[in-house]
Amino acid sequence: LLTGLTYTVPPPAEEGIQINFGFDDQGSGQEQTQSAVQNRQEKVVEKLEKESVQAKAEEEVLTQKSEEAPQVNTEKTENIRKEEVKEEPKPSKELSNALSKWKNSSENKSASDGITGKNGDQGDPTGSKESKNYTGGSGGNGFKLIGLGGRSMVRPPNIQDNSQEEGKVIVDIIVDKDGNVLRANPGARGSTTTSSVLYKIAKEAALSTKFNVNPQAPEQQKGQIVFTFLVKG
Repeated sequence: LLTGLTYTVPPPAEEGIQINFGFDDQGSGQEQTQSAVQNRQEKVVEKLEKESVQAKAEEEVLTQKSEEAPQVNTEKTENIRKEEVKEEPKPSKELSNALSKWKNSSENKSASDGITGKNGDQGDPTGSKESKNYTGGSGGNGFKLIGLGGRSMVRPPNIQDNSQEEGKVIVDIIVDKDGNVLRANPGARGSTTTSSVLYKIAKEAALSTKFNVNPQAPEQQKGQIVFTFLVKG
C-alpha cells in the first residue's frame, strides 16, 4: 500500500490563542467571577492609594524637618565676640594733664634758636618763622651766618644802613681763635647786587662782629655772613 501526506505550500500561518481573564493558575467552570475581579481591582487601587498617601506623608515629614531646623543665635555670638575684645586701659584725666604739662615744659626749656650762642629764641616777634635773619626789623635788613663749625656770635654785626638800596650781599670772613674777624670780602658768589654802597656797609658790619673763643679752632677759620638789605618804607 502506498500512503502519502498532503503538504500545503506555503504552510498555513500560525494563529494566536486568546487567554481567559483570571488571577489564579487553576480553576474550573464557565462563569467569570465578577466579584473576584472587582475585589482584585479594588485591592490594587487601595494599594496604590496607600503608597501615594505614604509617599506624601514622608514628603511632609521631610519638609517639616527642614523648616524646623535650629537657627544659630547670632545675637549671643556677637555678645561673646564683644566680650572677647577688651578695651585697653586709658590713663586718668589727671595723669594726662600732668604728662602734657611736663612735655610742654621740657620742650620750652630745650628750645633755642639763634646765632648768639645763648639759650633763647632770637628774632623779632613780628618776624617770620621761615626767615633765618636774626637781626633787624620784620621789614628791614637782616643777616645770617654760614660755616665756622658751629661757632656762635657774642656780638652781632652792627649794620649802619641809610641807603635806599636793596639786595643780598654775601661776605667771606676769616675768624681767629679769639673770635675776631680778621678779614671781610663782600661780593661772594650768591650775591644779588654789585652796589658799592651796600658792599661797604656789609664789610664794615662783618668786621664789627665778634665770635666766641675756641682754642680748638684753626688759626684762621673761614665762614660767611649773608646780609639782606631792603628799602625802608
